[in-house]
Amino acid sequence: MNPVLGREGHTESNAMSEIIHFPVSNKQQTSDVDAVVEEALKAVPKQDREKLRFELIKTIDSYDAFFTEWSLTLPKEGNEALKKQIYDIAHQEHARKMLMLKDIMRLKIRVLVAEHRRRN
Repeated sequence: MNPVLGREGHTESNAMSEIIHFPVSNKQQTSDVDAVVEEALKAVPKQDREKLRFELIKTIDSYDAFFTEWSLTLPKEGNEALKKQIYDIAHQEHARKMLMLKDIMRLKIRVLVAEHRRRN
């Protein structure tokens, strides 16, 4: 079985792989990122804010599934304890990737605002 890890909180299967959707468990961190974005955008005139938000979204989308899905092959012959350890490590890796993505968002909005200020 070759699960593909995602972010919705459930598992989907098809003929070749299993999709395991991971939930984003800490909503406070999401709002922290939103607060950073909103604070940075205060320095930008209102008419230009949506353009910068769109640029931020384009940047995040450019990573495609790198942060939200990835393959994990579990050994068919492995015991359940080994499979659980692998699954636990996958959850840890997912959490690490989400933190990286949030850091990228925080830094990218600062870059976008700085570039906007320099142009105007």
